[in-house]
Amino acid sequence: MSTIAMETQPPGGLQPAPMVLFGASALAYMTLDGAGISAVWMAAMKIVPIAVLLWLAATALAGSTRLLAIVALVFSATGDVLLAIPFNSHFVFGLDAFLLAQLTYTVTFARHARLSLCLAGRAFAILVAAAMLAVQILPAAGPLALPVTLYIAAISAMALSAAAHRDRSSLLFAGALAFMASDALIAINRFLYPVPLSGTWIMLTYYAAQALLIIGLIRGELAPRRA
Repeated sequence: MSTIAMETQPPGGLQPAPMVLFGASALAYMTLDGAGISAVWMAAMKIVPIAVLLWLAATALAGSTRLLAIVALVFSATGDVLLAIPFNSHFVFGLDAFLLAQLTYTVTFARHARLSLCLAGRAFAILVAAAMLAVQILPAAGPLALPVTLYIAAISAMALSAAAHRDRSSLLFAGALAFMASDALIAINRFLYPVPLSGTWIMLTYYAAQALLIIGLIRGELAPRRA
């Protein structure tokens, strides 16, 4: 094996220990959040699962994919903290951070896009879901209509690029749909009506989304090595 090939390989595969830690930390946060604990330190607990995924991405990915995945997770963790700590315009700042995360994920996935009939079906489902959400949410968003519109466009682009990824696209597509579901729950709960157990469902779909996206990227990079 050439030196160049060795340097471009991911430093490691998908190990069980980080995923166990991810699941345990996600469950711990959702349990405490569901119990109504709203202390400031909960913001730190909220991003522990994302920090675990960041560690996993840093050790199992390589090159520009590793860098972009880390950047997307850092933006996501920043958005988590901004949304968790109440202050003036914290929702807008959190939305901006997640918009940057979605754009970073879009670049990550789009670099390995491949057109197919399967993509056409997935793209149709994504665009219909995004349009239905926009029709319901935007009239109720008031002064936040513009940033919410931009965010819907960004997460739709992320989902489309994930659906088009040539390696492990099913995992990435599932992660993108889970991300859209999580954000739809946030929007419905904030702008339309209270969703029962909203915090639990939002975080469950969000953590699942992030895990599926990172695992999809890792398995996509491992596939050529096993071929």
